[in-house]
Amino acid sequence: MTPTDIVMETGALSLEDAIGHTRWAIREQAPTVLQIQTERGIIVLSQRERADLRAYLANLLARRLEILEGPL
Repeated sequence: MTPTDIVMETGALSLEDAIGHTRWAIREQAPTVLQIQTERGIIVLSQRERADLRAYLANLLARRLEILEGPL
């Protein structure tokens, strides 16, 4: 996946926008996830599942940020 792919797939307005949104998600959203919202409803998670999901999301978003901030 390239930075351009991420910008397009996430609907960001620019590379800088995608970087800012990803940093915000790492800082504000990933650490506070309680449930998953899908097109068919909400999946409520146990405490352990929440912790696992938080760790996974932080890792996933960190990898995205590396791609976005890496050399073009």
